Amino acid sequence: MSLEIYHWEPTVNSGELLICLHEKGIAFTSRYVDLLAFEQHSPEFLALNPRGEVPVLVHDGQVLTETTLVLEYLDAAFPGAALVPDNAAERYHMRVWTKCANDYIVPALAVLGWHERMAGKVAALDRESINARLERLPQDRRVVWQVALDDAFAPEQLARAAQHLNVVARRMEDALEGSEWLAGCSYSLADIAVYPAASAFQALRPDAINAASLPRLAGWLERMRERPAVRAALGLSRSTRPEELFAPGPELGRWG
Repeated sequence: MSLEIYHWEPTVNSGELLICLHEKGIAFTSRYVDLLAFEQHSPEFLALNPRGEVPVLVHDGQVLTETTLVLEYLDAAFPGAALVPDNAAERYHMRVWTKCANDYIVPALAVLGWHERMAGKVAALDRESINARLERLPQDRRVVWQVALDDAFAPEQLARAAQHLNVVARRMEDALEGSEWLAGCSYSLADIAVYPAASAFQALRPDAINAASLPRLAGWLERMRERPAVRAALGLSRSTRPEELFAPGPELGRWG
């Protein structure tokens, strides 16, 4: 059996798959892709994923790129701890949260995090060289990167991203009433899918998520950080604070 994961820092989508692999106890080969060095735009990586996005999982030659679906694939294809609930209601809520992470939380976080933490760091990079790499991407991905590199987010887009994240944080607080985990009684892919982005949002807005403002959510984040699989995933970081690194994601969805 051959399994490789092409990933960046253990944050957002890359973090989700790395945590899942460790929770399942699956042996894999780590292939680090430095997004801020634009390695995801190299011909070699684009041969795997023409959209120039991580993570990418390669299982016995099969290339898988959709993070939310790859999480369920790993749970179904490999033995180990079950991460999809047997209970139909909990399974429904798990999928609500994995969809929320993919469609709303990560795009909003990418916009806000890039604007506040990353735009200044990349302003001095060689744009001519970067633009040449961007030409290899589909048009929609080129636009996302160009807006990010120019830090050309409209004020209303930034405000909407912050609103999305605040609404999600409150919904998480409500979901955790009476349960330690997001989808119900069982730890599941819901927790894995949401944790990396929620941790990054807490780092970005410590005043929004803390023991006083959202105590159940703050407690859940601490429980997640103590899990061996999360610690193992974070151990693959080349940064001391991976939750403070951001890269352009998909277009911001409308929700909340």
